Amino acid sequence: MRLGLAAAFLVACNGNSEGSFSDLYPVFASAPDRVDFGDVGPPASGTAVMTLTNEGARSMNVTGAITEGAEFFTLGEPLDVEIAPDELVTVTLGFTPETFRKYDGVLTLETTDEERATVRVPLVGVGVDLPLPDIAIAPGQTIELPEVPPSSVDYFTFNVVNEGDAPLVITEYVLDGGPEFRAASLFTPSVVAPGDFATAIVEYAPNGAVGSTATVTVKSDDPDEPEVPVLLVGNGGGDFQFPEAVIDCPANVLLAGPETVRLSALGSSDPAGFEPLSYQWTVTQRPVASDADIPLDPDDQREVDLRVDVAGTWSVTLVVRNSIGTASVPAVCTFEALPEDNLHIELSWDTTAADLDLHLNLAGAAVFDVPSVCNWCNTTEDWGVSGNDDDPRLDIDDRGGLGPENVNILEPADGGYDVLVHDFAANGDGISTATVKIWLAGVVVFEDSQALEQGDLWRVGQVSWSTSPTFVVDDTVGPVGVRTECF
Repeated sequence: MRLGLAAAFLVACNGNSEGSFSDLYPVFASAPDRVDFGDVGPPASGTAVMTLTNEGARSMNVTGAITEGAEFFTLGEPLDVEIAPDELVTVTLGFTPETFRKYDGVLTLETTDEERATVRVPLVGVGVDLPLPDIAIAPGQTIELPEVPPSSVDYFTFNVVNEGDAPLVITEYVLDGGPEFRAASLFTPSVVAPGDFATAIVEYAPNGAVGSTATVTVKSDDPDEPEVPVLLVGNGGGDFQFPEAVIDCPANVLLAGPETVRLSALGSSDPAGFEPLSYQWTVTQRPVASDADIPLDPDDQREVDLRVDVAGTWSVTLVVRNSIGTASVPAVCTFEALPEDNLHIELSWDTTAADLDLHLNLAGAAVFDVPSVCNWCNTTEDWGVSGNDDDPRLDIDDRGGLGPENVNILEPADGGYDVLVHDFAANGDGISTATVKIWLAGVVVFEDSQALEQGDLWRVGQVSWSTSPTFVVDDTVGPVGVRTECF
C-alpha cells in the first residue's frame, strides 16, 4: 500500500482525503508489454522500440538489461535513466538471428515504483530465409595506378557488385584524400539489382613525383558490411605504410631424419590498421630430392609446419594481405638444412612410379647379406661397438617414386662402407635417372646421377671412415644377382 505514514499525516492536516495520494509516488508504465521483431533474415538485424512512462508525481529511476537471449537481443544503449513525472522515454532494442528459427528473450527492468519494482518484458523474433543484398568490390578493395606522370590525369575505376538476391542501395560514397583525387563518377543514392554492378570512378592528377593514397568508403544497406573501404594507391603510395610480412626464420636446421620446422608470421602487421591479415606461404626453393611442401591451405595460417626431408638450401616466401587486399612486400626465409649425422647419404630419382632403393653395406658384403647391410628390409642394424651411435638407419623408404631415401650413421666406426642403389621395380616407368648425394662430417663430397632400369645395381662407391674420411667413386652398373630380398 502506498498510503503510509506520510499520507496519513497529510489526511490529518488537511482534514480530508481528497486528491490522488498515489500521485506522490512514481508510477511505471511501458508499451508494448511484449516486443515482437517479426521475421528477420540473417545476417541482417531488426530493431523495435518500446516506451517507458512515469504516470506518477515523483521522479522515477529505471535500469534495464537483457537477462535472457543476450546473444541475439540487444539494447541500443545502456539503460539507466531518471524519468520525470509525465515524461516518456524511448528504448531501442535490436535482434540479430544466427539462423532460421524462433528466438525468445527477456528484457528485465528495475524501477523505483514500489508496485512494479521488477518488470520482465518478453522479446520474440524469428530468423527466416529472406532475400538480402550482398556487396562486393571488383577487382578488389585495393586499386593501384603505379605510373602516372605529374601534370597528367588517370582514373581509378572499380565496380560495386551486388552478389545478393535483393536490391542493394548505395547510400553514399565518401572520398578521403588529397586534392590530386577527385570524384568523377560517384553517384548516390543508387540501386544495384542482384547480379548487377555500379561503376565508381575517381580522377587522379598527381602534382608531383611523390605518390599518395586515398580511401573511398562505400556505404550501403548490406546488412553485414554497411561500410566498405576501397584503397586507392597512386604512384606507389608515397609514405603510405603497407602491410609488413615478418617470418621468424631459423638460420640452420639439423636433420636427424625428416624434421618438421615451424615457421611463424606472428610479427606481421598492418600499420594502416586494416586487419585481420591473411597469409600466403610458398616454398620457393628446396633441394631437388625433396618432395615436401607446406601442408593444408596456408592462406589463413599465421604459423605453418614445413616438412624438411632432405639436407640443402630451403627458401620460403610469405606475402600478407590486409582486410582490403593490400599486399606486403614478400618476406623471404632462407635456411640451410644440415645433416646431424656424420655420414648422410641421400637418393632421389626422376620417375613417379618406379621403386628404387638405397643400400649401405659394410665393405665387401654381398647385396642383401644381413646383418652386414642396411636397406628397406633391414632398416637398422647393430654395427661396431655397443650402442647406437655407430649403427646405420634408413630414415625414409620411398616406394611411390621420386624419393628421397636417406641412410645415416651418427658416428661411423672406422672402416669401409659401400654405397649402392638398386632399381627394385620399374612399375611401368622404364629407365629412371637416380641421383646420390653424400655428406661426410657435414660436407658434401659426392653428387652424381646414373640411368637405371629394373634389376640394375649401381655401385656408387665406398666411404672410408677414419680421422680423415674419404669417398672413392666406383660408378659401375650391373645386374643385382640372384638374391633380391633380405633373408
